[in-house]
Amino acid sequence: MVGTTRRWTWRALVLGVLTGWLVPGRAAETRELLRDAGFVRGFTLLAPQAGAGAVGRIADRAVLEPIWEVAQWHSRFPFRGQSGDGSGTWRVANEARWLAAATSAAGVTTLTLGVDTRPEYGGRLRAAASEPWVHLLLQQSIEDAPPLTRLAALDLCFEFQLAEAETFRAEGYTPGLHAAQFQVVLTLNHTRRGAPGFGDYLWFVVPLYDDRHEVPPAYVAQDFAVTQGKLIFNPGGQALGLRPLRVGEWQAFAGDLRPWLEQALETAWARGYLVQGRERADYRVAHLNLGWEVPGLNRVAMRVRGLSLRARLAEEVPVAPVPRERPAE
Repeated sequence: MVGTTRRWTWRALVLGVLTGWLVPGRAAETRELLRDAGFVRGFTLLAPQAGAGAVGRIADRAVLEPIWEVAQWHSRFPFRGQSGDGSGTWRVANEARWLAAATSAAGVTTLTLGVDTRPEYGGRLRAAASEPWVHLLLQQSIEDAPPLTRLAALDLCFEFQLAEAETFRAEGYTPGLHAAQFQVVLTLNHTRRGAPGFGDYLWFVVPLYDDRHEVPPAYVAQDFAVTQGKLIFNPGGQALGLRPLRVGEWQAFAGDLRPWLEQALETAWARGYLVQGRERADYRVAHLNLGWEVPGLNRVAMRVRGLSLRARLAEEVPVAPVPRERPAE
């Protein structure tokens, strides 16, 4: 019987190749998860109060609805909208923040996100952790990500440059309350409708800049901002291969986030988060944002270009065709 089983397995594999259900050397499918990765469709501007909806739009060449949103939580100087001239190069700015795009002859758009929190906070330092802080984020939902169990890799790639970096340490400054941070953030969401735990999620952070450190350190803790109770999982810049930033120098990031998402999920379960959803197949990346959170007195700006989030799909385990009748032994 053993010999017969081996002969049939070999025959099934040959038959699989001949009939096309198994193709040796076939590359795994790869697809871009970010919509409008080149930022050509403009931006929807959100009100500074969370949940208050849109207040305008930045439109240059766009004739379609924007994919990206600009979150400007807790700003006293929010953007209200602007139209460009169709060149792909524009700037919208006020005394506390600026957002600009410059498109090269090759069609690559570089975005600049800048914040000056001195006007935002009236020149004073926040006195308590409970006081809200200024955000300038670009964000979008990710609608068709494969489940974690189907990912061979999740490749995040972009280039970034610290354009300005000033920290104002007024009386009362403390590193625990006052900082400037630029990061890329994804959410890993439970997405199986009707299942216990549907809609729950964790935050996964790629930390690019923190004015208190040469390279941002690891941070794993509960979120105490708007989405209180969710786990923040930040493996730290060094673990992700990031180097210290110098003003005016470009740095590239290219990394497979899948192993880190696995670790984030394991950590969440071990610490009592996401307890109603214990199946990896129920989790997908569902949101990405990048930009500034600045609870300190700072004038800072970052440039970003070439943003991409690509899913490489794991191949399904092939199943041999079932014969109509068992071969003779």
